[in-house]
Amino acid sequence: MSQRVLDFLTRPEVWAIASALAGFLTLTWAIRGAPIGQATREEPEDAPGPAYRDRVVASAVVGFLLVLAGGYLAAAVGIPWSLPAFAAGFGIVLAVLRVNRRYRHVSPTLRRTLEFSNTALTASLVAGILIVGNVVAFRYGGRAIDLTRDGSFSLSSRTVNLLKSLDRPVSFDVFFGNSPQSGRQLDRVRQLLDLYKAANPSRVRVEYLDPNSDVKEFEALVKRVPDMVGMVGDGIVVGFGEGDTGSHTVIGSLDLFEAQGSRFEARPDRFVSTFDGEDVVTSALIRLREGKRGRVGFTTGHGEPSIGELDPSQPGVGLWRARLSSVGTDAVEVNLVRDEIPSDVNLLVICGPKSPLLADEVERIGQFFGRGGQLIVLAGNAEAAGLAGLLRGYNVEFGPGMAVDPRFSLRGRPNLVLAPIPPGASHPIAETLAGRVVLLPGAAPLTILGGPPRPGEPRDRPPGNPAVVASPFLRTGPDSWAESDPDARKIQRDPGKDQAGPLNLGVAVAVRPRTASEKPMPRLVVISSSFAADNQFVREVPANLDLLMNAIHWLRGRPELLGIAPKTHESLLFAADPGLRLRLVLVPTLLAVVVILGLGATTYLARRD
Repeated sequence: MSQRVLDFLTRPEVWAIASALAGFLTLTWAIRGAPIGQATREEPEDAPGPAYRDRVVASAVVGFLLVLAGGYLAAAVGIPWSLPAFAAGFGIVLAVLRVNRRYRHVSPTLRRTLEFSNTALTASLVAGILIVGNVVAFRYGGRAIDLTRDGSFSLSSRTVNLLKSLDRPVSFDVFFGNSPQSGRQLDRVRQLLDLYKAANPSRVRVEYLDPNSDVKEFEALVKRVPDMVGMVGDGIVVGFGEGDTGSHTVIGSLDLFEAQGSRFEARPDRFVSTFDGEDVVTSALIRLREGKRGRVGFTTGHGEPSIGELDPSQPGVGLWRARLSSVGTDAVEVNLVRDEIPSDVNLLVICGPKSPLLADEVERIGQFFGRGGQLIVLAGNAEAAGLAGLLRGYNVEFGPGMAVDPRFSLRGRPNLVLAPIPPGASHPIAETLAGRVVLLPGAAPLTILGGPPRPGEPRDRPPGNPAVVASPFLRTGPDSWAESDPDARKIQRDPGKDQAGPLNLGVAVAVRPRTASEKPMPRLVVISSSFAADNQFVREVPANLDLLMNAIHWLRGRPELLGIAPKTHESLLFAADPGLRLRLVLVPTLLAVVVILGLGATTYLARRD
């Protein structure tokens, strides 16, 4: 019985009726000058009788409450449902004003009623116009205008086109905890998924679960999606299709966010995050729609960093592998000394080798190229990778020295070069990252063969391969140079020995088309830093990971997968000790109470006199 009572009391309509009744009694008391059922002060003999006055007061209050009910219905249910309430409320108030205007000089009670009706009518008209206007704008006004600097309330054209073309339903089951960080992240995820749903409401479904309170629903989700077993933290389950034919993938919060507050801001009242949500979610949807997973091979056996290491304090590229997995690509290790490159691997990554590749390994890479394979090389000239001949055949050559830049560098260390990507970058790999910087520790200058030598480059360079075209997509700033003595105590440019910047640090190579109607075929990407994909630097500068993913998608000829620029968000929290917080709450409250009591006492004394 008690449970039924509690369920009854928690119903919103019960509280609405109770609030209306309380408002009716309070307003009637204030206008009459006495509670209902008690006599009011005597009025002149020519004033209408008490029963008539009570009916007029009740009618004015009911009309005002009907107007308020119309506003609630317009916001909660819809404008058509609010029109009868608005019509009845305004009609009653107008009738009270018109019929009883002649009594305003003979009856104090009716004079107060008319003053209340006039005030209520004016306020209701203004509020009603605002409410109806806002409801119409939000429900029927189309897409909102996004004036935020990072476009927090906008989707890219790539995502919108994907959502408009959906032929099967898409579901997002969001599970986030109740910690402060989870709450901040959930707000960003909710904003994003609301935009996804608004783009195609008939195909997109979004549900939110709290693993701590929605235990049964969360357990059912885990049974339905086995990939969630053993997962730690918050995330999103993305589903494509229905029933047995549907497919799912799980996106963790680590894939969605790259928190930076702990590194750049030591203050606890500042939370800075880079949100890659749209890029990750849209890529996952594309992969689910295609229904297949790609494979990328990482060479091993020459001191390359582990693809399974996720700890930023340890050498490894596990964060890159995790991002690949989140967009439907498996990373596998390939030892070229003993193994052939698997037939289902069409893209090979040589990342930070500490010893040169053997001639047999280079020959296998050449055969891999012969069957249409593609290659990413992340290496500097400090370690001889054994790839000079192979790269030279694609018009790329490592130059001498190490790139340094006193102006664009991390923490003032010139060898930790920050390569800025200018607005209007023409190459697809860098186009979506315009305005950001990429960190390339220990990078070497890259020379593109076949064209006229740049200032500081040797004029007797070997000729280039006319069958390929090499394009730089990453360059240092104008104040950089190639330091010929990186071990010197004081690094400064020697004009006679050091090549002046800007220096090429990233080069993309494509095979020239045979006919004008064909497009160049992407074949090779070279980034002249062995540490560009290392966990430590990827966590430090998230643009590194976005650049690497763009390089993979460009090589695969997938322009629709080229990264969507992440959005940086900074939230500031008010930090104060408990005593100060208490004073900030109590002092304004007490002042407000004193002011109200003072005004009331002053008004009472003035009327009494």
